[in-house]
Amino acid sequence: MPNLLMVSLKRMSALLRALHCAAGVGRHELAVVYVLDDLDLRHVCGLEGPDLDDDSLVPDLHKVAALLLGTALNGGMAVVVLRTPLATGKTAVRTWRVHDLTAQPSTAAESFSAYCNGPNGVLTGPEPGVEYHDAPALTV
Repeated sequence: MPNLLMVSLKRMSALLRALHCAAGVGRHELAVVYVLDDLDLRHVCGLEGPDLDDDSLVPDLHKVAALLLGTALNGGMAVVVLRTPLATGKTAVRTWRVHDLTAQPSTAAESFSAYCNGPNGVLTGPEPGVEYHDAPALTV
């Protein structure tokens, strides 16, 4: 078990660094939603891209890391949401699905669908001022 934990910690750290790199320069909001059975855990934190070193893992980012690590150790899935303010005054939204600490980028259409469909499948409309963008593949 210790080997699995060490491998998972290294992969989680690499995933966080890749998210930082994908965020780019500037201030961003990073949210993780972790679903396991009927339990829905969420955490949102600020993020300053694009560099992340070991000294900059602030407590909020530790909570994000714990949620991501939970996906690997419990066979669950998380969704990572990166919100970035644009010069136009709008907000760009990119999402990734994370399973076993592997991030699959979502298209703009997939992100739109996830955000704009209500629980019964009825379109609720986009959030004002939000643009949905294709998430890039993360290099881990």
